[in-house]
Amino acid sequence: MENQIVTVADQAHPKMSPKYKTVQTNLIAQKFKDMGFVVDSISRKKSRGGGVGFGKHMVKLSHPELLSTNHNDVKLQLIITNSFDGSSAFSIQLGFFRFVCSNGMIVGESLETYKHRHTGTILEELDDSIQRIVAQTKTLAAMLDKLKSVELTTAQVLSFEEEAKKLRGDKVASIDWTVRRQEDQGSNLFVVYNRIQEDLVRGKASVTSESGRTRLLREITSVDRLKEINTKLFDIAMKYAA
Repeated sequence: MENQIVTVADQAHPKMSPKYKTVQTNLIAQKFKDMGFVVDSISRKKSRGGGVGFGKHMVKLSHPELLSTNHNDVKLQLIITNSFDGSSAFSIQLGFFRFVCSNGMIVGESLETYKHRHTGTILEELDDSIQRIVAQTKTLAAMLDKLKSVELTTAQVLSFEEEAKKLRGDKVASIDWTVRRQEDQGSNLFVVYNRIQEDLVRGKASVTSESGRTRLLREITSVDRLKEINTKLFDIAMKYAA
């Protein structure tokens, strides 16, 4: 997995202005590696100007100590988003990975996201952002405690599903939400949130359009949509935990 990061470009797309300075992902990755972080996964988006490796990419990293948690069913992660074609700033935020379903979640506006412009000073600024992000891990752990402590009523589950359905677009009339495993049974908020997230992102759930046509929901592979749906769904879940 670590070698995959080499395939990401470390220079601006040829169509960018000479004034545009890149934030080199490889150098940043090495900095994280020196701190003991491990690259868990990489998602890429094609560049809007063509070419390989210049588009937006999302890198998920974990650390056994800095991102430690008392929740043994999840792993906390740093989510880094970057590009070399002007499509995004460098950003870093928290997320978590649930082992039983191999799902990666991203926190929403409930916690801060740190963004850095492509000015070439990112390595100097990164230490402070990492410290601030790591400082939020206790808050995230407390949020997970809250999610796991709430039992939803049948009406609340239906309401959550209705809100989540809208994240896939207005043309979706209904989704046949799937319970894939024993651990996803029940109405616990954390479990409901996870199984809804899996259907929304991975697809394969049966969906009916407004025209009455039934099909399987497609998996989302776009970096932008993955981030958008994950962050918004987390905020919806936290609303039910309030």
